[in-house]
Amino acid sequence: MDKTSLIIGIALFAAFIFPIAYILIKQKSQVKKNRNLLTNIASKNNLKLDKTETFGHLSLGLDSSQKKLVILEYGDVQNSNIIDLTKVDQIKIAKKLETSFSGDIKKEKIVHLALEFAGEKQSKLAEITFYDEDDYDSTDAEIRLNEAKKWDDILQKNLAF
Repeated sequence: MDKTSLIIGIALFAAFIFPIAYILIKQKSQVKKNRNLLTNIASKNNLKLDKTETFGHLSLGLDSSQKKLVILEYGDVQNSNIIDLTKVDQIKIAKKLETSFSGDIKKEKIVHLALEFAGEKQSKLAEITFYDEDDYDSTDAEIRLNEAKKWDDILQKNLAF
């Protein structure tokens, strides 16, 4: 009876742990794949990335010596983008909020969150979407807001004035 309980316990443990381990391994390999894709894009454009980060659908890489930002969304190399920060005059966090009321309490929920890059005469050069409510890959908006703020600070320091 003791062996049977042990076997059932091990089987149940494996049944619960295997899916979690599989997801973690798959996620780690996706991050590594995206980092390699970023490095390949950078090397093709004679860039050396000194800061890279991947979160969800988005991978960013920065070459602070040449003031260039490499953007890779959904691992799609064909639609990757390189922004020359020397041509950017302003970077700002753009939030679209949805307001709801619960009794007398006003609640604001982030629906869309992005970093917007503006050039001369405030013309919009590019946008990096960190969170979109309609995107199934997006996680908590507040987490993405912190990531957007972090990258906003990094990129503000690399703007050429």
